[in-house]
Amino acid sequence: MKIAPLKAYLYRAVRASCLLLSFSALGAQGKTGIGGTAFEIMDRVFQQLQFTEGHQKLQLTITTRAGKSVVYKGALYQKGNSSFYIFDSMTRGTVLKLLYNDQGQNIYAYLTHDKRLFHKKYLDRFEQVLGSGFAYLDIGNASFVDNYQQKIKGTEKNEEGEFTIIENLPLDKGNYGKVLVLVDPKKENRVRRIDYYDSAMVLMKTLNFTYGQLPVKETKTSTRQIEFPVRWDMADVSRGTVSTLEFFFVDKTARLDASLFKKENIEK
Repeated sequence: MKIAPLKAYLYRAVRASCLLLSFSALGAQGKTGIGGTAFEIMDRVFQQLQFTEGHQKLQLTITTRAGKSVVYKGALYQKGNSSFYIFDSMTRGTVLKLLYNDQGQNIYAYLTHDKRLFHKKYLDRFEQVLGSGFAYLDIGNASFVDNYQQKIKGTEKNEEGEFTIIENLPLDKGNYGKVLVLVDPKKENRVRRIDYYDSAMVLMKTLNFTYGQLPVKETKTSTRQIEFPVRWDMADVSRGTVSTLEFFFVDKTARLDASLFKKENIEK
């Protein structure tokens, strides 16, 4: 990625987050927007972002302000409420293993070269994964409705359409002061963007979703396509980086033993 497009992308991300051309204060959580209450909409968002069970192939690309990119090949094993990531560097092999249990509430990170295992709790959950714009908390499939209090804040109009804004206030103190989620009411409240603000209510980063067809292998001879947010672009405002998480393929025929999701086996 060249420098000019990167700067333009960051500019658009920040501008889109701040340009609320149509903003109506609709009140507390119980108020109903198009397609349901704030609680119902965020539960719908949670369902949209759930990973398909099986073995997934993915890639994490981190592009700096100067236009340099670092690429990690990844694998994601999903079973029930547990997720297990493996990230490989092209030059160093496996560099990180991530285990999420209990719907992302228990996070374990194993740095393979240092041979160190960390239980990411409290503020540790907001640390950056491999120096990307994604915090450990951001990719754990944790429930919004269990961790935030929601209310509909209004609408935003931009060149892509008109979107409903859901404000999420964290139940536990952390790095995020609030999280604004934009959904498309014309497409069954499909999530389009998430804006993360710090405790001083300053925009930290913006996550944009691109939808596409994700191939899912269901049997040895059968593969179907499902619509999924296959590309997640996180623009970190303060550092000027763009981190892209891409999903390529899911193999549901992979047999995932329960032992894969036990923290005592993460170092193997």
